[in-house]
Formats: sequence, structure tokens, C-alpha cells
Amino acid sequence: MFSIKLFLNALTKKQKIILSVLCIFLVADLVLVVQKYLSPSSAVKLSFPPAMHTPSEKLRALNGNARSSSQKAGYAYYKFTKFQKNKFLEYFNKYGDAAVVICIHVKPGKAYDSLASQGEMPFMYGFLFARDFKKNGSIYGEINKRPLVSADLRGMKDFSLSLSVQKDELKKDDTLPDGFFIYTAVPVSITGAAVREAAVGWDKSGTVSFYGFAPTGGKVNAQSLSVDFSGCSMVFPSQNTSSSVMPDIHLSFRGTEDFGTPDKPATFSINAGGEKYVLYRVKNMNSYQIHTSALRNPFARIETDDSSYEVQSVMMVRGESGAITPAGKHVLVPFKTDPGFIMDWPTGNWRTADYELFEWDRFPGVLFFDTRTYDIQNDFFRRLAFYAEKTGYRGTLVSDDVLKNKHAYNAHDYSAETLASFFTKAATENFKLNEKEYLLRDILLANKVIEKDTGGYKAGKGAVVSVSQDSPLWLRRRFIAHEGWHGIFFTDEKFRNAVAAVFYTMDQTSLDFLIKFWHTQSDLDYDTNDTYLVHNEFMAYLMQQPLPEVADYFVHLANRGSVMKGIPELAAYVRKNNGMQFEDAARVLNEYAFDNWGLSCGRVSLVR
Repeated sequence: MFSIKLFLNALTKKQKIILSVLCIFLVADLVLVVQKYLSPSSAVKLSFPPAMHTPSEKLRALNGNARSSSQKAGYAYYKFTKFQKNKFLEYFNKYGDAAVVICIHVKPGKAYDSLASQGEMPFMYGFLFARDFKKNGSIYGEINKRPLVSADLRGMKDFSLSLSVQKDELKKDDTLPDGFFIYTAVPVSITGAAVREAAVGWDKSGTVSFYGFAPTGGKVNAQSLSVDFSGCSMVFPSQNTSSSVMPDIHLSFRGTEDFGTPDKPATFSINAGGEKYVLYRVKNMNSYQIHTSALRNPFARIETDDSSYEVQSVMMVRGESGAITPAGKHVLVPFKTDPGFIMDWPTGNWRTADYELFEWDRFPGVLFFDTRTYDIQNDFFRRLAFYAEKTGYRGTLVSDDVLKNKHAYNAHDYSAETLASFFTKAATENFKLNEKEYLLRDILLANKVIEKDTGGYKAGKGAVVSVSQDSPLWLRRRFIAHEGWHGIFFTDEKFRNAVAAVFYTMDQTSLDFLIKFWHTQSDLDYDTNDTYLVHNEFMAYLMQQPLPEVADYFVHLANRGSVMKGIPELAAYVRKNNGMQFEDAARVLNEYAFDNWGLSCGRVSLVR
């Protein structure tokens, strides 16, 4: 009978050393085999957002390909640990959406070269759910058909895929996946996996391209300039409610030095669910944010016109949670947006029936009110209009009885200083304001346009402008431009200086016409003793319409019966000169606005 002891005794010392080394290598190989084929852990770790304060942990591997640090051609199955699933659910419940992002590195080699010459090299990514597992935790031999993300790996090296979880308010735990799987035609490495916010679209701005998909899945197309958002209603809220807000669309573009001219600005266009938007390229701005609340059909295909500029990303993500207004509360937090979207923002997407609140995304603190009716707008601003601008009433708080039969304006604008002064006077005099005026005060405080001060309020940063749905669309366009320029005037000292320079070099007779015109119109009657106010209105009247329309606009004013009766000689002067002095002055301000902000007369927006 063979004796191991006798065998070892018969070996020389040198042979024993060699045998020991061989045994060590054998044990090491066995450990590797066990790790690869029997260990429950994969080489891939699942991470969570930093705010979760959750350590990364390895996923469970359900087959040998998943245990390996490099995935061969075929399937690899990964399962979340109980800890990971609980954290996933916690994140989903907290934020209302979630996605699993995997990072893929395509490995070059003979297999890649061989398949590349033959045609398509498919890659697929999908979720595993509880129904895919047996009672003992192992996966069924075949998994049922389901939505997948698919890609052709030809020409791809490093990229990320994101697959969003379907929202389900009643059974969130059942909605979440228990893991995921991949299929690859060529060797790849899954270099990482993460739970992140849902994001649908693509981002090619970095060295690693990102492709995000709704639960419906889809195909990666590295050349496509469109995104299908039709599945996003399964991920994001489809309306603004007391507990949710609709998502945003982010677009970014490669930098450019070609911004065009004031007469022919550089633009690009997008088609969002059948609505065409023209967006302007301007200095120091290579990204745009679009609230889907502004779109009539947000969950549809969006296509970009990339004839002149390279689009780097188009992505739908969750909306700002701060814009959510709880039931029974007033809307205090504005949507940050471009005035071009305010023009025709669907009222069905407003967060409250009487008004919607916006903040100019390029001029922080400039708030836009859009009110359902003139009456609601009057409740907010009529008393303030008399306090701020009306001759004979400036600096006084007019009673409701006096205001009852008086007209203010169909659109409004006020500086932070005027607003602080108005509410301070009301506080010190114990003057009772109406409900909407107290709401206006709260909105201004919440957005730091005014701030509390000893005995009253002080000016913060910003201004307020207002328009109403009672104005027809063409007039809203004019009002938004007119009031928007006031908002810039209030908040930009350099612009005020530029306006003053144009004012003091303006043809004096034409200037006299404008100032006296205000007195011929009882609904205006600006206090012309206030130089700041006069400069502000002078600028807005020049810049509220496109430059080619400026001269005709002032000739039109000079042709009004009340104007010809009130200031006949001045009106005749404007008609004789075809209003060209006004156009000349407007051209100077037009060039200033374009050089500084990419804006122009008649247009305070970057969206049309």
C-alpha cells in the first residue's frame, strides 16, 4: 500500500522544496477557480449617490461570466444584495425616480476584429426581477421577453448605459429590479454600476458617452440627433401637482465664436412633439434648460437641427423639487426659464389657478408674474402702480375706494427699491393691504427681492414684471419685451448708463414728443420729474419692438387723434422725419444688447 510518508521520506531536500512550491501554485489556482465559478461575489461594485452615504458593495454573481473581472461573449447575470435592494428602494422612495447605470469597456482583440469584419456586434442590457429567480435564489435557465437596451459595439470603446425604473405609486417594491444582466458578442468589462437619478437621452460631451433610456428600453445610436421621450411618462410626473413637478430637458452644445449679427443672429432649432422652437446662440452660454411644463407635448420625440452646431447632449431629468407647492400653500418658488417660454406656457400646467411665477434664468432675481386675468393682476399691482409712477399719487398709499374706478396698466414692472419702499410704508402706517398684495410681499421675501429690515423692508436683488392672459398673444409678446427690458434696466447699472448716454444725445424735438406723449394718454401719465423713470420708459419704448418697426411705431403714435390734438407740432415733426430719430437711437441700444446678451430690440428671449 502506497504511503505518503514513505514517499516524502524518499525525496531529496531539493525535491521537497520543488514539491512545496508546486503545491502552493496548485492551491492558488484552486482559489482562483473557486472565486471564478463558486464565489457569490462579482467583480463589479454597485455605488450610490454621495448623499446616500452608502458604501459601495460588490454585486452577487449568478454565473461564471459575472464572477470574472472580464466578461466573455455571452450572458452575465448580476443580483443585488439585500442591503443594496433596501438602499435602492430608499433612494427611489425619496426621489421618485431611479436608474441603474453600468459602465462598459469594449476589449480589443482577435474576437473583436473577427466579428467587426462580419457585421453587427450586438450588446444588450436589461433588468432582472423577482419573477426571474427560483425559490433557492438561482436564476431560471431562460428569462422572459422584456424591454432591453441594445447597442452595436462596432466603433465603441467606453460608454455608459442607464436604464430607468418604472414608477408605480402603489407597489414600489415590486417595481424595482432585483438585478440586471448583459449579453455581449465580444469580450467586454463592466467597470462599474451605480444607482442614480433617472435620465433619458444622451450626452456625448465627455470621453465616455452616456445613453439613458426609459423602462421601455431602446437602441443606442451614436449618430442620432433625436431622442424619443415617449416612455418618460413611465418615469417622471406628467403634470405639476402638490407632490410632484414635471421634468426638465437639458441641451448643451459645443462652444462657438459665431454668434451672428443683430440683423442675422446665429440660431438652431428643435422640434419637440410637433412644436418648433428656435434658440439663439450667445456668448458664454452653451446650455439650455427647458421645463417640460412649457411644452404641449413633452413626452414625445425631440429632434434637433444640427446643421451648424454640434449638439453635445439632450437629456430629460427630474424637475427641481423646490418648485413643488404643497396642497393649500401659495406658489412662492418660481420656475427658472427664458421669457420666450412664458409667452405661450400652457395654463393647464400652472401650479395655481390665478397666476404662475417665473424667474428669468439669465437675470437672477427678475421675477415674471403671469396672471389669469387683468383683475387678478390689478389686485397684485394696481395700488403699487399709483404709488410708484402715477402723477399726483406717487409716494402715497391709495385706498380701495379711490382705486375702484381707476386703471393702472395692462403690464407692470417694479424695482426692488420701489417694492421695499411700498411695503415699508404700508407697515409703518399700518395700512391694510389686500390678500394678493400680502402674497406679493411673501413671494418677494421668499426670493430675496426684498428683505426684512428694522421697521420695514430693504431692497434685495432683482425686480418684478407682470403680464396677463387677458392680453392677446401679439400684445403679450410686446409686453414681455417692454417689461423685460425694464427688468434688465433695474438690475444692470452698465445698461442704465448706456441708456442715459443715448437719452442725452437724442434729437431733442423727438424726445419732447415722447415725453409729452405720455401726458396726452390718461392711462400712462408718468411722472416726468423722475429722471430714473423717464430714462427707463424712454428705453422700453425704443426697444419693445424689432428695430425695423421702431420708426413706424412712433409715426403711428404721432397719427393718433389724441396726440395730434394735444401736441400737433411735435406730432407733425415726427411724421415729417418718419420717426427715424427714434430708430437711430434704438440702433445704438440694439447693438449694446446684442453684444452683451445676444438680445435685440423686440426680443428679450433666447427662445422663439
